[in-house]
Amino acid sequence: MDFMQFEDDGRTLTCRSASSPATPGTNWWWLEVSGENQRYAAFRTEPTDTPENLRPRIVAHYAHLLAERARPQIHRPHWSGRPKAVAPTEG
Repeated sequence: MDFMQFEDDGRTLTCRSASSPATPGTNWWWLEVSGENQRYAAFRTEPTDTPENLRPRIVAHYAHLLAERARPQIHRPHWSGRPKAVAPTEG
């Protein structure tokens, strides 16, 4: 199985098995969602992947992605902009 497409919550989720330039020789399930321009390497393919066990994993992965997007961003200053550590004083 190298391809799967299904509808979930009004979106079309398309999954394709393909390698990544960052991990040659390892195939990933690439997820594309209708209405989005980004594709996501959800997780590695497994020989036991079937439509029945892949669909809930993809839906859970996308739900987690949406939850992460909804979290407020934490802005931390760049390490060079942090205050200098104060040297301990000798007593």
